Amino acid sequence: MAHLPFCASIGQLPPGDNTPSEHDGFVIITADSSEGMADTHDRRPIVFAPELAREWLNLAMPKERTEQMLIQQGEPIEVFEWFPVSKAVGNVRNQRQR
Repeated sequence: MAHLPFCASIGQLPPGDNTPSEHDGFVIITADSSEGMADTHDRRPIVFAPELAREWLNLAMPKERTEQMLIQQGEPIEVFEWFPVSKAVGNVRNQRQR
């Protein structure tokens, strides 16, 4: 992949006065893993090319276009290079650098 990855996500941020709310936060949207990635994890983030990332940020985008982008236009798994890591990497109790 020759560009930075843009992960599809949705979220809610504090209003202009930055008053936090219990509903603030975001999630990264994932899809089923396929091919070699399925051996490692059953989900993978949906990643967009830069031009689609700009479109994704359009709050007025119709629901149908959103679904089309998520289902059909994420970067294919072939553009990524996957690396196995220790289970300690994903363990929140692990505080050591590796």
